[in-house]
Amino acid sequence: MNRITFMVVGLCLALAPSVRAEQWSKTYTLTGKPDLRVATTDANIRVDTWDQNTIAATVTTDRWKIGEHGVKVLEHQTGDSVEIEVRLPREVCIVCVNIRSHRVEVEIHMPREGRINLHTGDGSIRLTSFKGTMDIQSGDGGQDIEAVDGILKARTGDGHLKATGRFDGLELSSGDGRIEAQALAGSSVGSGWDVRAGDGAVSLQLPDSFAADLDLHTGDGHVTLDMPVSVEGRVGSNNIRGKLNGGGNLLTIHTGDGAIRLEKS
Repeated sequence: MNRITFMVVGLCLALAPSVRAEQWSKTYTLTGKPDLRVATTDANIRVDTWDQNTIAATVTTDRWKIGEHGVKVLEHQTGDSVEIEVRLPREVCIVCVNIRSHRVEVEIHMPREGRINLHTGDGSIRLTSFKGTMDIQSGDGGQDIEAVDGILKARTGDGHLKATGRFDGLELSSGDGRIEAQALAGSSVGSGWDVRAGDGAVSLQLPDSFAADLDLHTGDGHVTLDMPVSVEGRVGSNNIRGKLNGGGNLLTIHTGDGAIRLEKS
């Protein structure tokens, strides 16, 4: 290591955040159904539900301080609407980016029913046992959504997307990653479902009685149907239009590069 490199690395280490873990937490009291928004530039988000009429939020950092010169937590409550924003500091220099790893976790406990909006630029998202309207987005990171009920809109730029629940509306997209979804009994296509993957396979499980018009297309892959579909027009291995259980509103599944599989849940 030459002298200049040594000096730069030494400076980066001197300016690097403290290695000790820190934690911020707050509890929000509600009178009705929650409307929660969580946004972060670079953190994992975990949300589960409980029977209490409160939202409990915790931000845990590893190798970052919480405060003016470290991780900033900006929060606000208006009635039953709660907004939490977690901002990470910019790296001091390029050389020290990989010298010390850091981790930030946002953990939420909240009532089961309401409205939720989760957004992370770089990190994974996990949502469990929620009912209501869900809007979830990750720029670079996977999503695991389990035992939910309601209208789900989930998008990831780069990562897998897995969702299980009873859906009244469904919109899923992944720029680069597989999509796996299971719609439980009682799900309905509503005004239309849309599932799209730029580069990745799509697997969708549906209840026996689920009715919809189908538009299935893959640019480079094949379509597998494990449910009876009345096909319309010409049938191709990578392009199918038809009706499921007599048809209904439109279910669209498109993938640029990857297989499509439709089967019973």
